[in-house]
Amino acid sequence: MTGRLQAFPTREFEARIANIQAAMKKRSIDLLLLHSPENIYYSCGFQTSGYFAYQVLFVPTTGQPTMLVRYLERGNIHEYSYLGEYETWKEGDDVVERTLDVVRKLRCESATIALETTSWFLTTAVADRLRSSLGQAKFIDTQQLVEKLRVVKSAQEIECVRRAGAIVATEMKAASEVLREGVAENQVAGAVFNAGVLAGCEYTGLPHHIMSGHRYDVCHANWTPKVIAKGELVLLELYGCFERYHATQMRTFSIGKPAHEAADAAKLVIEAQDRALSELRPGVSSKFVDALVRGPIRTIRPDYYNRSGYSTGIGFPPKTAEWETLDFNEQSDWAVEEGMAFHMLALARGFGISETVVITKHGCERVTSGVPREIVVV
Repeated sequence: MTGRLQAFPTREFEARIANIQAAMKKRSIDLLLLHSPENIYYSCGFQTSGYFAYQVLFVPTTGQPTMLVRYLERGNIHEYSYLGEYETWKEGDDVVERTLDVVRKLRCESATIALETTSWFLTTAVADRLRSSLGQAKFIDTQQLVEKLRVVKSAQEIECVRRAGAIVATEMKAASEVLREGVAENQVAGAVFNAGVLAGCEYTGLPHHIMSGHRYDVCHANWTPKVIAKGELVLLELYGCFERYHATQMRTFSIGKPAHEAADAAKLVIEAQDRALSELRPGVSSKFVDALVRGPIRTIRPDYYNRSGYSTGIGFPPKTAEWETLDFNEQSDWAVEEGMAFHMLALARGFGISETVVITKHGCERVTSGVPREIVVV
């Protein structure tokens, strides 16, 4: 079947399942149980904002996967997924028993079963009961099997990130047009949401962050009725979402001429990130790129422990990205590959800037644009 609003052609989902099954065979996994909404969506297209209710995708080493979903959510399979077969549970049912029913139907009672033990959506209670009820099975952790496949995007996935980038550019432009002395943060938020939704933005994995004045130091601060005052810096971190793929952009505005300290910090931060982006290409070390940003910023902000970038892509609240899989920081080191997508950021002394980029054969392509890379004076 083909879902009415299926994000990608069935052949793309089938190719993803084939890649997942190949990775399973390398690790001698007979059955993969996916509970994370991002991994379920990536694997078969199914999505719902009702993922607070139990759902699981069963992926065997051969054949097509099947889902167990809440009965009321079955319409989302026909809307978004290519899956032809699925199971349901109803209010009052024991979801673990229904899960066991499917495992038995797949004849995997004595199989090697991989669980997403770090997923927020697989509770300890469910995992413990699965293990105790299937005493002959061997349970192992997925070790981010699907997440590692997700970090290199197909051409169609990259296009979704580009579309999300165009949306966030529209949102940032709308914010720039309403920002001024005497306007409240929630008025800016209203303009951003209105412009984003009209441009095709879906509900985002994180709320837009609007931080004025002292609220710069309130990490991930949401909008408030606070009135923006003359002389303040306003840091915006906005999100675009298209087919659940995200792009993020940060810009800093000054209500009136900025102080010398802020202007100097902006110059240093922008130059550092520009150098990093110029080196971002297939084969480069993530730690090398991170150092190009972190080193200069630490000359004015010694406690700069923040990541300088991370993998972005599919997101359901409360996530917009894949930072737990690939992160630009001081400790981890991995090689950048063509087809990856990142949110690259840098900030110090009230000034912040970021771009979403995709990795091409020769370097990186910015998918966020619009508002200039500078302190924008209002």
